[in-house]
Amino acid sequence: MKEILENTWVKRCVSIFTAAYAAMIALFTFATFQYNLVFASGKQATFLVIYAVASIVFLLLMLYTRDIFMTRLISVLLLPIVFLLLLFNLGNANWVLIIPPFIVALVIFFAAGTKETVKVIMGTIYLLLYVLGIVAYIICNMLFQGSIIETPLDMTLDPESAAYSYYKTDLVHLSKVTDDKNTYSPDGKFRFYMTDVKDSDGRVKIYVVPASEDITLKFFSLKQKGIKRVVTTKGTRGIVPDVGWTVKKDKQTGKQVLYLCYRLAPEDSWKEAKVTPENMPKKNYWEFLGITA
Repeated sequence: MKEILENTWVKRCVSIFTAAYAAMIALFTFATFQYNLVFASGKQATFLVIYAVASIVFLLLMLYTRDIFMTRLISVLLLPIVFLLLLFNLGNANWVLIIPPFIVALVIFFAAGTKETVKVIMGTIYLLLYVLGIVAYIICNMLFQGSIIETPLDMTLDPESAAYSYYKTDLVHLSKVTDDKNTYSPDGKFRFYMTDVKDSDGRVKIYVVPASEDITLKFFSLKQKGIKRVVTTKGTRGIVPDVGWTVKKDKQTGKQVLYLCYRLAPEDSWKEAKVTPENMPKKNYWEFLGITA
């Protein structure tokens, strides 16, 4: 058994297999650049256990093959991949997704059989990358977002949050408005959501986003990000607007047209916003930096 484990070809095969872990982290990085990763209710803990166990197993395999070229290459590439994963998920505080691969990347970088000169040079570069990158990320978000804090208005609203105090007396109404049956358009192509805006005015915003591009998996959903249309920014903080969908026949073309109907307060009149693929904005790839197109 010892001879088999010490066999160079066995180690090379195992080393190639460990590349699957780097590929998985790269896939998560790309996915969270394109989408918002939202864990399914009650599934986050299960995902964390599986994710952490997989990370430990692959780390042990990497340590076993630390002198093999493939593992040494992975040890150099994994830290910058995790850095991008960190940037794309800092805004959502998806630490479950970030911490396990960061630990794996850090341990294998120092444990791999890479030359010490390479470790010193690359380690210095990566240290600067993480420090300066995070500082630049914070500065960009401060410059472009300022002191504005937007909190999604739905039944996941944290009772400990400042926004919760404004809506705690109207949770029944909030649950009806933000129910999936109400938020998704009849054809399933669009979805609306609302946010509580903490700024000098204190407002409620209503957005429309594409829903047909969302991907639902066992443990989480990938919701398209960077494509959102602001329907209104004039809602009053503390008042849950009435929002819903309707379909009307266009008098000129005779085609069925989708509208988002909303009433910002019970005493207000209903307003309509036409929603079509043509009047949706283009994808903003820099949203994670706080840049709004």
